[in-house]
Amino acid sequence: MQTEQPPSDAEPRIWGGTTLTERREARRAALLEAALDLIGESGAGAVTMRAVCRRAGLTDRYFYESFASRDELLDVLYRQIAEEFLDPMTAFAVGDDPDRDRALSEALVDKVLEDPRKSRLFLVEPYSSTGLGQTTIAVMPTFTRLIQDHLFAHVQDPVRRRLAAVTMASGNAGMFSAWLNGTLRATREQIVDHLVATIDAYRGVYRD
Repeated sequence: MQTEQPPSDAEPRIWGGTTLTERREARRAALLEAALDLIGESGAGAVTMRAVCRRAGLTDRYFYESFASRDELLDVLYRQIAEEFLDPMTAFAVGDDPDRDRALSEALVDKVLEDPRKSRLFLVEPYSSTGLGQTTIAVMPTFTRLIQDHLFAHVQDPVRRRLAAVTMASGNAGMFSAWLNGTLRATREQIVDHLVATIDAYRGVYRD
């Protein structure tokens, strides 16, 4: 007579209608969301393991199930948000097409306004001592390459193309940071107009 075999460890174990993997992913998402809430309220300095766990309603055991440290959590969160900011830029940054400059600028500004928590982490917190310096250094070249390969594709000299892209990327990051922290008072329309003018100006600097 054949006996029933126990379930394989490779098979998902269902509890409460969800698998172990699904529950882990839900806990990880809850921790990331809790960290975003803390950032929105008090900045990245407020993000600690205990504070995140309290906000998420989880114990530290579940924190370390997903992240080795608070810095790793911030690194993961920052990279996720960076990908979200790349989406509108990728959609509109088509090679040297001035007609799309306003659409790109509006999409970028609206993305900044969409979720103040995410914008604060991505654009304001790297300027403070939150441990995000190395992550920012690792992520920003992706944005710079997008700008130089699309907005400034007409510039033949690679050094000039790189100069324009790096300067524009860093300048806009600083501008958005000042806008979000309140030291730059401007309307959405003024920011959009400035971005359009900036793109046009940088294109003109090295017009071959």
